[in-house]
Amino acid sequence: MLQILRNGLLTLLAIVLIVAIPLLSLNPSLSLEFTPPDRGSPEQVDAGGTRFADFERPGDRVIPVFRDGEELECPLSAILPPENYGLTRQAYPTIFYHIPPVEGIEVIFSLRDPQDDLIYETRYLTGPDHGTYGLPIPAYVNVQPLQPYQGYSWTVEVPELEASVSGTIVRVNTTASFDEEFANASAEERLQLLADAGLWYDMLDQLAQLHRDNPDDPQWFRLWTQIAEDAELMKVGDKPLL
Repeated sequence: MLQILRNGLLTLLAIVLIVAIPLLSLNPSLSLEFTPPDRGSPEQVDAGGTRFADFERPGDRVIPVFRDGEELECPLSAILPPENYGLTRQAYPTIFYHIPPVEGIEVIFSLRDPQDDLIYETRYLTGPDHGTYGLPIPAYVNVQPLQPYQGYSWTVEVPELEASVSGTIVRVNTTASFDEEFANASAEERLQLLADAGLWYDMLDQLAQLHRDNPDDPQWFRLWTQIAEDAELMKVGDKPLL
């Protein structure tokens, strides 16, 4: 009887281990912690002798918008950290901003070089979707690529609402070790690498792509909400990253 009981306990233990091992090997829920470059240049980025804090831009990232005397649900927002600038490793990056929920009004996006010369501008009318938009700087309309370690300013203006926000983008070079690790990483791993390197614009672009590829996966919206809260942009974090 004792031998039967011992065998039964061993069988039960084996079953528990078979079930538990896969559960323990599952990846935990992702949690991003963005590393702002002003806290010291992340090791994955070659600062090129640049003080990133010099690119801090005064002004509001968030502008409350009123229509017919009432404040709209979400403000016009430049999606940036509190310092109002961010880094990218892309020559033609994607820039993110949030438009209030008003359909059919004109939006003017402009990009200026360090000498304040206009190098790109586009105008469009808002559609029915309410969320944070990513606008890619096109490489096919004679726009020169962003030069490294230069502060480019961008502005989103909504004339009908008498509101505009702006920010700064700085292209940097990443280290050879980062480039190799990034090239061999999965899409999820790349998201973490970009956050660790302080590459704000690229991190958002990667997260938006993951959300588009897996729209039914709630972790991407949860991460976007977390990022928005960390950047003190709580109101826009409740809306989709488009």
